[in-house]
Amino acid sequence: MEKRKFTITVGPSVILLVLLLIGGALLLRTGALKKERALTLEKTAVITTRIRTLGELTTACFYDEIVLNGTKKNPLWKDWNDHLVIIAHGTVRAGIDLQKMDSESVRFSGDTVIVRLPNPEYLDIIVNPSDFDIFAETGRWTQQQVSKLQDSARQRLIAEADYAGLKRTAYEGAMQAVGSLLTASGYTLIRFDHPAYYFPMPGEDAYLR
Repeated sequence: MEKRKFTITVGPSVILLVLLLIGGALLLRTGALKKERALTLEKTAVITTRIRTLGELTTACFYDEIVLNGTKKNPLWKDWNDHLVIIAHGTVRAGIDLQKMDSESVRFSGDTVIVRLPNPEYLDIIVNPSDFDIFAETGRWTQQQVSKLQDSARQRLIAEADYAGLKRTAYEGAMQAVGSLLTASGYTLIRFDHPAYYFPMPGEDAYLR
């Protein structure tokens, strides 16, 4: 039996067509990858933008009465001290400035959204002149001496707020607010990358479901 040998001749036009097909496929794949990456970045940007629209988020307030004691020597009686007791009424507003968030504040790990909130801060410390009551006064006190005693109310109020753990309370409130926003947006797995100063309580779950 005679064997027939087939020879396939590929012309220049066919080679060109194949190269065009391969090049088109590579361009489509590159375009798909770019599109996928763009969507991922856009998704992160959208989440960050939504959170930042909350702006300055107040999540905890602290009210307190600060007792201020002043003592000075009586100018006429060396063995006698003059006393001044002032009660100051103050308010500390604590929360988080979400405008400080950037593109690194939100990222994804699989289906989980990981959010790093800015550190909580005291957004406002209010001690108005009308919030001072003179409880007791002996001797004569100048306005300058009274004002100097009143000026210490602000630092005392901050110290009391620190002792009460107001910043931690504000941070936890911010987690709940941002978590609710993300849940309403369709995300179910949310984790917060806590700042270094914050230590979750034993058994506290960092995920909001």
